[in-house]
Amino acid sequence: MKCVVWVRTAPPDQAGSMAAYADLVQRSLAPLAADWTFATCDLFDPRGGASMWRHHVWRLRHARRALTAHPADLYHWLDGSMAAFIPPALRARSVVTVHDLIPLLQARGELPRRPSWPARWLIQRGVTALRECALLCADSAATKADLARLAKITARVKVVPVPLRPLPPPRPVALPGLPPGARFILHIGHNASYKNRRGVVDVFLRLRDSADLHLVLAGPSPSPELVARTNTLPMVHFVGPVDDAELHDLYRRAALFLFPSLYEGYGMPILEAMAAGCPVVCSTAPSLLEVAGDAALSAPATDPDALADACRQLLSDAALRQTMIERGRARAAGFDIASFGNLLLKCYEQALTPKEPHD
Repeated sequence: MKCVVWVRTAPPDQAGSMAAYADLVQRSLAPLAADWTFATCDLFDPRGGASMWRHHVWRLRHARRALTAHPADLYHWLDGSMAAFIPPALRARSVVTVHDLIPLLQARGELPRRPSWPARWLIQRGVTALRECALLCADSAATKADLARLAKITARVKVVPVPLRPLPPPRPVALPGLPPGARFILHIGHNASYKNRRGVVDVFLRLRDSADLHLVLAGPSPSPELVARTNTLPMVHFVGPVDDAELHDLYRRAALFLFPSLYEGYGMPILEAMAAGCPVVCSTAPSLLEVAGDAALSAPATDPDALADACRQLLSDAALRQTMIERGRARAAGFDIASFGNLLLKCYEQALTPKEPHD
């Protein structure tokens, strides 16, 4: 039997996409493990808390020792942004899931917030490691194209779409200031510029002629700039972080889900909204179009007028709204966990196959 070690770089009890992805990997492969054994190696500082750099320093010091304690035929690194910590001796036996290339885009100036020089060193070290790994799993064809364009990696890259993440039964969220039964547009995201929270507000301002329409933004506390921009808008509500049961409730109650990101490596919130029966308006970021298919309305992230028009269509046309809800549910159902597990096993098998000279 072959042994695969899953390398986690985020605590399993920490809210966020990396812990959720690790859970999906484990759940998808559990029924298919007849010829495989699986183990987990945690590469994070148990006392690191929320300090990213404390975890990074811990990995630089302890990664080799931690991995030596988990011998395996293959290592699956669940977060490609941590590729810098893959020891050179293990790269030929490593599969890496690449979710996005945001740090590299920032380093190149294609997204705001240029990294510090230590971060740029880690980013370049990570790119070098990715080039030397046995196989890369890209969440989307868009991320695969980014790997080719930004990192010049074209060989041994497989697209492995992330399955729909099951949410627990909905639990009502208190929304102070929102009248019972009021219609609202929902957005989920943090304050990084590529999430385009400011653009969400710009779109909503163009819909103020829609009677009794509110905007609900879930996620971290808004930036000071966003607070200043919305403090005179009583129809805009920041609800803070929500757990999965509360998120499910918001999807079910929202009139539509607005997701106008400037960049994403994938679009899990789109799938979650669709599965909950919430129609979607998203940007034309390649990965979002790839995930949404024909089950969402879209417009460029930099065109709030076009995005507002798309929202207005869903808010005013009951037949179109129902059509998009039905398409969304069907689309989300296609991202199933069994297919994900089978694709991962094929990637593991290919990674264990010796490279041909032209690879």
